Amino acid sequence: MERLKSYFLGNFENLFVLMTLLSTVVVNYLVPAKLAFLNFYFLPIILAGYYLGRRSAVLGALLCALLMTVYVVLFPEAFQVGGSPLDVYTYIAAWAGFLILAGAVVGRLQEKLADEVRTTGALNQELREREQALTSANQVLKDYGENLEVRVRERTEELEASKRSVEAMKAKVEDTLYATMDASVANLLIEGRLRTEKRNVAVMFSDLSGFTTYSEERPPELVIRDLNRYLAEIEPIILAYRGHIDKYMGDGTMCEFGAPLDSDAYRLQAVLAAIKMQERVAAGDYPWTMRIGIASGLAITGMIGSRRQTYTAIGDVVNLASRLEKLAAPGRILIDRYTYEDVSRFIEASKKRDLPLREIRDAERERQLEALHEQMTGGATDAERFYKIGQLHQEMSEPVEALQYFERALRLDPQHTHFKVAYAEARMRLDSNGTISVRGKRKRVEAFEVIGLRDPLSDREKIPEGFYNDYKHVADRIQVPADLILPIEARDARIGHAATVAILAYAIADVLGFADHDRMDILRAGYLADIGMEIVPHHLLNRRGSLGGTEYEAIKKHPLAGERLLRTMGYQSETVLSMIRCSHELMDGSGYPERLRGDSIPLGARILVVADAYDALTSWRPYRDPLARDAALDEIQRSCARGIYDARVVEALLKLLA
Repeated sequence: MERLKSYFLGNFENLFVLMTLLSTVVVNYLVPAKLAFLNFYFLPIILAGYYLGRRSAVLGALLCALLMTVYVVLFPEAFQVGGSPLDVYTYIAAWAGFLILAGAVVGRLQEKLADEVRTTGALNQELREREQALTSANQVLKDYGENLEVRVRERTEELEASKRSVEAMKAKVEDTLYATMDASVANLLIEGRLRTEKRNVAVMFSDLSGFTTYSEERPPELVIRDLNRYLAEIEPIILAYRGHIDKYMGDGTMCEFGAPLDSDAYRLQAVLAAIKMQERVAAGDYPWTMRIGIASGLAITGMIGSRRQTYTAIGDVVNLASRLEKLAAPGRILIDRYTYEDVSRFIEASKKRDLPLREIRDAERERQLEALHEQMTGGATDAERFYKIGQLHQEMSEPVEALQYFERALRLDPQHTHFKVAYAEARMRLDSNGTISVRGKRKRVEAFEVIGLRDPLSDREKIPEGFYNDYKHVADRIQVPADLILPIEARDARIGHAATVAILAYAIADVLGFADHDRMDILRAGYLADIGMEIVPHHLLNRRGSLGGTEYEAIKKHPLAGERLLRTMGYQSETVLSMIRCSHELMDGSGYPERLRGDSIPLGARILVVADAYDALTSWRPYRDPLARDAALDEIQRSCARGIYDARVVEALLKLLA
């Protein structure tokens, strides 16, 4: 059947001509009603138009019309059915025209259909090709998706291995740096913030008395073991007070305070570190004692060395500290005059000696200096005395000391014209010299032997005699180690603040009738209330002007930071932690950190905030002088009238101190 169809389609044109001829013969010779059968010719013409196209269909129609016209001309009587010959010719002409038109129309339709079929075929072919491409792409995506997780895991493992390698290398570099230099220096060096500069520092030298004899009588491994045990105990103390361990010199140590880490209270931190180091050595059952010398002043600080570098200080102050250490008695601390004047509010010390003068002609100036130092009051009136002391040092060719005293005068009275001019001249003279004396030009060195910390309750301007006699024993009930709080207080020279607040709060709670265990909770909370101040940058703690919005927000975070720190240290008393968290909340809701108001603030916290305010008002700060007791109490009463403090607490404070 397929073969017959193929043959028919392949020879359709020949078969069409043959069928046309046969149809003509049959119609003209065998069919009586010839005109009726003329419509038969439309069938082959339509088929020709469909299968052979417009040209073949029109030619076939012309052929049929020509043949029938010939027959009509030759045999007209065969086509007449009651009409005239003209009617026959007219009919034949109309038939021929429609036949040709039918062939042309069907052929054109067939061509158009063929074009559409070809276009559709091409589109189908393109669609099949795209379908194949899409199928291939889907297969690739499927394969990639199946392998993606494996590839991601492999790449992640590679990255993690690379990260571990980098971290291990970084740790090795940091360990190497930390093993050869102070951690603070290493961090600043890595960050590119370590500078060579002139700056005021406190230099500490320490040395072990009796170590040489001890080391000669014992095996080397025992000597090194005991020396390392000693260093392991004093290193954390130095670092806690922001000191930089410059170098170990056998059994001796050199440290700087105030460099490379900035600190306004560097002299105080140096002396406190020395006191705690002596306490630790005395309690450590060592077969030796320690001598310490501290001097403060201007020095050159920076990295020295070529292949092996170290951060150190150079200048007259370094030599002076070394000399003081050699002059100190075993177990004692010697400090110079400049250091003593800065820490004398907090440290008890006694004058030990003056080093001999090099030139007799300065004897009168020396006596004047001594008299001026003895006239110091610790208040704003010292500005003029500092200025005169600076002038005397200038006359004695001691520019470093002159600059230091002019600077202190300017701090007390920043608007004084003479102070500004003197400071500028001293600075220009020192800068023009370009160096700091290393050999030492100072003709007189006053040494003060440190006795210990002053009792924070011994200030009778702040604490009345009766209060001291009634509550001095409470200090012995504070069971928190002082080493936990003292380094934090030293950052902004608030030595004794925690103990004073704690004892005041305890006394207020006693007046209000608290039970003993509640008073002890208040005592602990008062002592630990400001432990979170560790997170506050030191430049904000010692700011002389007003704090900005973001700066004040940073300070307001310290109560919550203190609570978190105490929880990590194992403190679990929710009563104590709640008082610490709310220790700066005020009755009118203007406090921090949660802006609580009224009775929603724990009563213990309301006591702490009043005790803290009184001690802050009556204590010296680097940026202001203290208020007198009556003035501080008046200020607290005015704040209470405005609804800031609890009236009952303020009344109890007045009963204790007024």
